[in-house]
Parts: sequence; C-alpha cells; structure tokens
Amino acid sequence: MHNADDDEAERLELIRRYVTPDRRYLRVGGALVGMRQRERAKFLRKLGKAADEISPRELGMLFDGGWRERKTAAWLVAVAGRTEFRQRLGELLLASEGPYAGQAYCVALATFGTSADVAPLVAYLDRYLRRPDLYYDQEAALGALLLLDARLGTDYAARFLATNGLWQQWIDGPPSKERETPDSYREFIGLLCAFADAAAQHCSTTRRGVTAGCQSPRVQR
Repeated sequence: MHNADDDEAERLELIRRYVTPDRRYLRVGGALVGMRQRERAKFLRKLGKAADEISPRELGMLFDGGWRERKTAAWLVAVAGRTEFRQRLGELLLASEGPYAGQAYCVALATFGTSADVAPLVAYLDRYLRRPDLYYDQEAALGALLLLDARLGTDYAARFLATNGLWQQWIDGPPSKERETPDSYREFIGLLCAFADAAAQHCSTTRRGVTAGCQSPRVQR
C-alpha cells in the first residue's frame, strides 16, 4: 500500500535520475547555446535516452513538482514528442505560478508543431502582454508562435505585432524593456527546438520530424 513517505521517496528518486544529473535542470534551455559542440552532443545524447526511459506517470509527478522538475519534464516531453502533455503544458504556461520553466513549455509546444499548439501560446500572449509590469515569458511565447506560423503557413502572431498592438504596448512598459526584433525570438526558440530534435535522435519513442523553421544546432565554442 502506497503512503506519503513512499510518494516522497519516489519523487526524490525521480529528481535524482532525471533532474539533477549533469545539472540538467540548469542546462536545458539557453545554456545549451554556450556549450562546446562535443559537450553539447554528449549532454543531448543523455537527454534523449532519459526522455526514452521516463514514463508518462513519472513525467506527471515531475510536473507536480517545483520549477526544476517542471522545466526538465517539459524538455523531456519535447524530446520524446509526448503530445498527450499538450494541455498540461498550456495550463502551466498560462498559470505562470513559478519562474524559469515557462520558456521550456514554449519550446515543447513549438516542437509539437501543430495548429493545436497555437491556442496555448495565443492565450498566454493575450493575458500577459496586457501586463507590461510582468516580465515573464512573453518573448519565448511570441518566438514559439512565430515559429509555428512559419511551419503552418499561418499568421496568428500578426495581431500582436500590429502597430500599437499588444506587443508594442508591452514593450513600451512601464517599466522599460530591452528591445530585440520579434524574429530574433523566433530564431532563438528555433535553435532550442533544433537541440530538442538532436536529442530525439537518441530517443526511440515515435516522434514527429524536425520542426520546420528550426535552425541546425551548429553553434560552436
């Protein structure tokens, strides 16, 4: 019979197996860009194998945890193409209950690459671009939406980017924000998706092809 102590022991074991190895929870995301090619290839190989091994139930337990567990789980979902977690990702993104994991949710939705993945991103931008005081994951969400537009031949991002639209209102603040072009966010999310695609080569789970518009992960140091 399962009890609270058993659940806690299982949770800690999952963190030990999937979250903390090689400081995975810190390195998935933008830190991948700064890695040397050989180091990144080794890291992505291990990430792909982990995505292959973890069960849906175990992923659910990680999503019930803190930001480290959720961020890692989102990347494992992205690598394995586990679209059954689409709704969960959208709910977590929209709730924005904690820091650091939102970008990972956006990457996962972008890797799925279908029209069903547009709605969570649009809902997020509709809510949080109206809050210029909150500097959350607006840039990642816009980048992911632009990437999906490129893949699907759609233009869902257009109304956010219209003159004096919600994106401009959010950028103008207050407070003031550093400004980069929307395409730069698309390219960055595309690069992260390409890393997920590279990890997926080491994952036997059935997965979609490389996300259209993603760059090849050729960054070297």
